[in-house]
Amino acid sequence: MSVLSRLNNCGGLQTSASVRTILIMGSTAAAVSVASALPGHANWSPKPEPKFWSQVRRQMMDQETSAPSDWTFMEAMQSPKVDAAEYLRDPRRLDQTVTFQALLLMRKGESNPWGMRQLSMRAQCLDGVLERQDQEGRWSPYPGRQGTAAKVNWICAQAPNP
Repeated sequence: MSVLSRLNNCGGLQTSASVRTILIMGSTAAAVSVASALPGHANWSPKPEPKFWSQVRRQMMDQETSAPSDWTFMEAMQSPKVDAAEYLRDPRRLDQTVTFQALLLMRKGESNPWGMRQLSMRAQCLDGVLERQDQEGRWSPYPGRQGTAAKVNWICAQAPNP
């Protein structure tokens, strides 16, 4: 027997309405909390570029005279095996797809040199996925990680509908 049924059987009709309101409001709040915790619904934005990564990026850009410097820091990871940072620039919308240039800075172990790679990428706004373009112009899935859908939402917001 539910709590509401018990209250009705005990003559607590007015209390029953109050409890029903609390249960409905509580259920709504719980649903909103669960939805906002899902990766595709999370509000994500990049943190400011750490000084370490700013120095590495500038050093790499100085070596590449043709590389533009207007990159937005997305995220980075550091471990004993690999250090890597991802950047984005020039987001452009076409319907529900945002194309952009991506920059990857990476080194495998502290004793190895830094490498830099630029990629043409796109965010599929409705699907919450990223894709990269190969040298022949074909698009293929970019490996997703936890939080990719939230990052795609952020990228898509950088290039609003015209």
